[in-house]
Amino acid sequence: MAIKDWIPGTRQTPGITITKLNPAQAAIASSEANSSAEDIINYQTAYDDIEIINRSIDLIINAAVSIPFKVQGAGALDKVDKLLNFKPNAYEDRVKFFRRAFLDFYLDGNVFFYYDGSEIYILPANNVEIIPDERTYIKGYKFTVVAGGSDLFNFGKTDKKNNDVIDFTPKEIIHIRADNSTSIYRGQSRLHSMEQLFELYYYLTKFQRQFFKNNAVPGIVLQTDNVLSPKIKDRILEQWRMTYSTLFNGARNPAILDGGLKIDKFSNVSFSELDFENSVERVQQDMSKALGVPYVLLKSGNNANIDANQKLFYAHTVVPLLEMFSSAFSHFFTSDRGPMQITPDQKSVAALQPDLKTQASYHASLVNSGIITPNESRLGLGFPQSEDAKMDEIRIPQNITGSATRPNTGGRPTGEETTD
Repeated sequence: MAIKDWIPGTRQTPGITITKLNPAQAAIASSEANSSAEDIINYQTAYDDIEIINRSIDLIINAAVSIPFKVQGAGALDKVDKLLNFKPNAYEDRVKFFRRAFLDFYLDGNVFFYYDGSEIYILPANNVEIIPDERTYIKGYKFTVVAGGSDLFNFGKTDKKNNDVIDFTPKEIIHIRADNSTSIYRGQSRLHSMEQLFELYYYLTKFQRQFFKNNAVPGIVLQTDNVLSPKIKDRILEQWRMTYSTLFNGARNPAILDGGLKIDKFSNVSFSELDFENSVERVQQDMSKALGVPYVLLKSGNNANIDANQKLFYAHTVVPLLEMFSSAFSHFFTSDRGPMQITPDQKSVAALQPDLKTQASYHASLVNSGIITPNESRLGLGFPQSEDAKMDEIRIPQNITGSATRPNTGGRPTGEETTD
């Protein structure tokens, strides 16, 4: 077989040139006939109700939207830079736009951007269905209009056969997906692995509220040697509630023991012994760690290792999140004119930069060692270049006389040479 038969992306046969595709794609697509959104109601509830989840995601979003994208390479660089760093569309600013996108990523595990050729819009991820393709990868996307909703952005793509579905082609959608062990098409919410923590947290807080309301035991016990009928017991309790109407939601209701039954204290349980605060805080720590947020960043006070935790937070949580978005944008906007490279501008993150004293010492050593010029050092420190011509020259280290420029000379004076 000739070398040309192995041209990447094509398969040459006599008189026929077809696209070289993944032979297993048909089986992959058949295993996922459609990739619908999962139910994210529980995750939305957790985000709304659990303060540590709300605060952790909010901390990640605040950090992510503060980092701009660097647009390099070939293609419409100015246009893409404007879309990603200044004005995504005519209705939303950059911060509002990307805050919605990052929140969709954490609650649903997916973000769908619609690009109309000039502006970018966000499609609510939970309403988008992915349609796999048996030959390529994705055949298209279906957006289901919520009953009673409207087409806010006037896409104008309503299917005539089904008025509640809007179809999009793969060339119109930028899809960012989180990791998912069961699907190659749709991502999974970052909160999915925390469902047991949510359940435990709700049990703890519910029991704590009930303990406060009822003190975990009846407020008073009524004893009698006679056997009372259920109607008499209900009448006594109802009379008690009417007489003592200040009781809060039935808190500390009396108990009735008839037939000579006696009550005895068989356990010594107090609120302090139940240790609610430590248990709840431990669950909160596990939640914040699962989201990649060091718990020390969520606590107030003076912490000696706050800088190290901030670097850990940016390096292992925020920057990888932005890398996923950058990779999707780079792949989508790369054209025939050449590849476009979009990356998060990590130099804008103060937490990832060394302190000023360390930077100054580093650049001074490079200049005095003859590695870079003073003007290059000034640019590295964020200062403008100097117009002095000497600032563009490499400095010769002062501790090496002669031998640095002329290897044949230097060393100790000889003959009539004097130290003067």
